[in-house]
Formats: sequence, structure tokens, C-alpha cells
Amino acid sequence: MAIRISCLNHRIQHTTAALADDMHTAEKRWFAVRTSSKHEKRAARELETLGVECYLPLREKVYTYASKKVLRELPLLPGYVFVHICGQEEERVRRAHFVSRFVTLGGERRRVKDAELTLLRRLSTDRNLDWETVEEVFDFTAGTPVEIITGPLAGVRGYYLRKKNKKTFLITLGSLHACLATCEVDPRCLVALDGRAIEAGHEGSSEGINTY
Repeated sequence: MAIRISCLNHRIQHTTAALADDMHTAEKRWFAVRTSSKHEKRAARELETLGVECYLPLREKVYTYASKKVLRELPLLPGYVFVHICGQEEERVRRAHFVSRFVTLGGERRRVKDAELTLLRRLSTDRNLDWETVEEVFDFTAGTPVEIITGPLAGVRGYYLRKKNKKTFLITLGSLHACLATCEVDPRCLVALDGRAIEAGHEGSSEGINTY
């Protein structure tokens, strides 16, 4: 009697962990979306028309011309609008013509923290500082952690460093993988959180920041 031995080749399937997504089916949360270039206001108007609650941080800036001064409202974060939605409303956002995509970190969609939105609302009411958006903040090297101690932005924390040969104050926005930078903060209005002295000629990092 012959005995037949058969081998079963089992296929091993490698499963990849599902990417995190903070979107909830019923609970509304804040998320950041990218807009078409220089179409932030149009995107916000379109989202509102579609019934989506949104927030576009704007700052006022005065332009001086030969014969007059003009006050304009500019996006604080060019290319970004914030939406307050649940999963049932996601498709409305995706239908908007001037919205390109949801902001993700490492492929994961994260909610925007309430503290970051509160900070953006404070920054948008300040008329004294010009802010520049810097993306991919985690590619930078840390500067000196500081806190503003006087003026309308007292209590705001960030980093103080040398960037492009200028002393710069930067605020990280971890939910966006970006930061806001300004060269107009007086070092006398800052206190270092690590105990170091803050001086106008302080030699900080030459590149940038880490998340704070």
C-alpha cells in the first residue's frame, strides 16, 4: 500500500496596522484642510454654502501707497482652512472645488487641538506682527524654548533662534506639521523656559525648531 504525503503551502499574509483617523461618525471635531493656492476665502465661502462650519484665521495688514493707506485682511496661514465636522459631513468637504485635501501627518488624519485654535484666534487679532508660515517643521533643529511675557500675546510659547541670519520667534502647530515665524518680537519681551538669557545677539540654532 502506497502512502501519499501531500504538503500544503500556506500563504502568510502580512497585515498592516490601520492608519489612525480622528474623524468621528457623530461627534464634530476640528480638522485642517488644504486649499487651492490663494483661494482660502473662496474655499471658506464655498464650505459655508455647503453647510460646513469652518474657520479661516485672518490678520489685518495696512498697505501704504502714494496717495492712501489700504487695510486688507490676509490669511494668517496661507493654504489652510479649518472645518468643524463629523464623519457624516466629510463628503461635503471633499465636494468643495477649492479644497484639495485633508491635512494628514504620516498618512494619519488628526484633529486640530482646541489649544491651537485658541492660539490662532489670538494671533489673528494682533496687528503688530507679521507672520510667515513655515512647513515641515519637524525637519528643523531646536532653538531656545521661550514665552512672551508682555503685550497682547503674553503667555504664548515658542522657540527663539537664528534663522536666515535673523533672530526669529517661532510657534509650532503640531496638528498641521507647520509653524508660524516672525522676526518682530522684541527679545526683551521674552523669557527663556530653560533658564538661559535672551539677548538680541544670542547665537541660537541656525536652522529651526522642534515640536513644543
